[in-house]
Amino acid sequence: MSGPSSCDVVVIGAGIGGYVAAIRASQLGMEVEIIEGGKVGGTCVNSGCIPTVALLTSAHLLEKIKRSEEYGINVKDISVNFERMMTRKEAIVNRLSDGVRYLLGKNEVRLIEGWGTIKSRDRVDVKAIDGTDEQIQAKNIVIATGSKPEEMPNVQIDGDCIITTDEALRLDTPPLSIAIIGGGIMGVEFAQIFRSLGADVTILEKMPLILPSMDGDIGNAFQRILRKGGIKIFTSVFSESAEIERGLVRLSAVSKGSKVHFETEKVLVTVGRKPFTEGLDLERVGVQLRDGYVAVDEHMRTSIPNIYAVGDVTGGLFAHAAFAEGIVAAESIAGMGTGIDHGTNPACVYTSPEIASVGLSEQEAAELGYSISVGRFPYSANGRALALGERDGFVKIVADKGTDEILGVHILGPNASNLISEAVVAMRLECTSEELSRAMHPHPTLSEAIMEAASDVSGRAIHI
Repeated sequence: MSGPSSCDVVVIGAGIGGYVAAIRASQLGMEVEIIEGGKVGGTCVNSGCIPTVALLTSAHLLEKIKRSEEYGINVKDISVNFERMMTRKEAIVNRLSDGVRYLLGKNEVRLIEGWGTIKSRDRVDVKAIDGTDEQIQAKNIVIATGSKPEEMPNVQIDGDCIITTDEALRLDTPPLSIAIIGGGIMGVEFAQIFRSLGADVTILEKMPLILPSMDGDIGNAFQRILRKGGIKIFTSVFSESAEIERGLVRLSAVSKGSKVHFETEKVLVTVGRKPFTEGLDLERVGVQLRDGYVAVDEHMRTSIPNIYAVGDVTGGLFAHAAFAEGIVAAESIAGMGTGIDHGTNPACVYTSPEIASVGLSEQEAAELGYSISVGRFPYSANGRALALGERDGFVKIVADKGTDEILGVHILGPNASNLISEAVVAMRLECTSEELSRAMHPHPTLSEAIMEAASDVSGRAIHI
C-alpha cells in the first residue's frame, strides 16, 4: 500500500452527483479527490439517460421520416443502419465522459481510478484498477456510488435473452420481438425505440396503468398513444416467469386474472433500480440506511456528521436531482447551510410525444387533503403544435382552490422536457395560476398551452 494521502473531501463515485460535488467543493477552495472504478460520468452518461436519449432521437427521426408525406415531402427507400445508430450513441457517450474527466482536471480534482471502502469516519482505502492500494485521510466523505438495475426472482437475467437496460444499450442487432417487464419511464422509452425499429413489442406492468408515478390522465392518454403505435400492453400483472428454449424466451404472466403466455426473442427487465452500496462497509462506521438507501437530511448529510451522500444511492433516481444534491453537499461541507428542495424536482420521459411533470398529481393533491382546481389545454388547439404535426397531448395544471398556488404541472406533448422548466421556476416562486396566465407568452409557440391551461384553472381559457 502506498503512503496515505490527505484531503478536505473524498468523493466515492464520479457519476453526475459525485463529480458535481467534487467540482463545487474545489470551487469553494477545498482539496478534493474522487474515486471511480468504472467509466467517468456514471450511469447517466454511460448507460442511462444520455445513450437512451441518443437512441430515442434516432427512433423519433425515423418515425418523422415515415410521416414525411404529411409535410409535403416524399421520401423513398428508408432503411435503418443500426450499427451507425449505436456508433453515434457511443460517440456522444465518450465525448461527455471525456468532458467530465477534463472538467475534473481543470478544477484540480485528483481522479483515482479504483474502488473505495470506508474504513472509518475520516479514512477511505482504495483498491486501484492497476492493482495498487492507497489510503486516504479525509475531513469529509461524499458517497456517490449510484444504483444498478433491480432484478426479479422468477425472471433470471442471463445477459443475452433476458436483459437489463445495460445490455439493451449494447445490442449488435435490434430484436424482432421483445417483452418489456415494467411500464415505467425506462420501459416506455425502450418500447418506442424497439417498436420504431420494427420489433413486436409487449409491455407488462404490475400497476393498473403504465407510468404509475405520473398523473393518471397522463398515463391513460399515453397508454392509448402506445397502443395506437402497435405496442401491446398488459397491466395489473402480478406474476411472471420465464424459460429459455432454443434461443427464445417463453414468458408466462397473469394479467387481471387471466394467464398470458407467449414467446419472444428478448425480455427486457425494467422494474427499477437499487442502490449500489456493496464494498463500502457502511455498517463499519454506522451510516444508517432506509429501505436499503443511504438516509440523508436536507443538507445531504448522513447519520455521521462528516459523511454525505448524493444521487441514486439516496433514492433520488433522477440525474438532475443528483446534480442539485452534489452542489448542496459541497456547499454544506463549506458551511453555507444550503438545503435541497425536492418539491420542485421535475420528471421527464423522452418518448414521442414527450412527458414532463413537476409537483403533485391531481390524485396526490386530493389524497393530501387539498381542495383543488384543475386547468387543461389540448395541443390540438395550439397553432404551433398543429404546424409541427404534433397534436397529441395536453397541459394540465393543478392548483390550490383557496390560494390559487400552483401545486403541479403535467405535460404530454412535444418539447415537454424543455417546457416543464417554466413550471419549475413558477412553483419555486410560489406562483399562482392567475399570475402564470397573465405572463405574456410568445405566439405561435408550444408554451402558450401552459398559459392557456393556467387560464383554464379559473375557466378563462380563450381557445377552448
